[in-house]
Amino acid sequence: MTGFHPQAEVSEYTIPEGCPACAADLPVRVSAKGPLAVCSHCHWIGRPVLTVTHKGLQVSVKASRA
Repeated sequence: MTGFHPQAEVSEYTIPEGCPACAADLPVRVSAKGPLAVCSHCHWIGRPVLTVTHKGLQVSVKASRA
């Protein structure tokens, strides 16, 4: 890709009922540093894993250890 500047590319998405803590809608921001999600309802913060599949973009969250 000619003229692609990753530091300038930021995409924002909302995953309906995507918060793993409270099931509220989950805003996700994807930048050159990777994805970051912050729930505006319960304030859960995490780094979702984005995977491109044959069906589209899959967003998942790794379980944390207690």
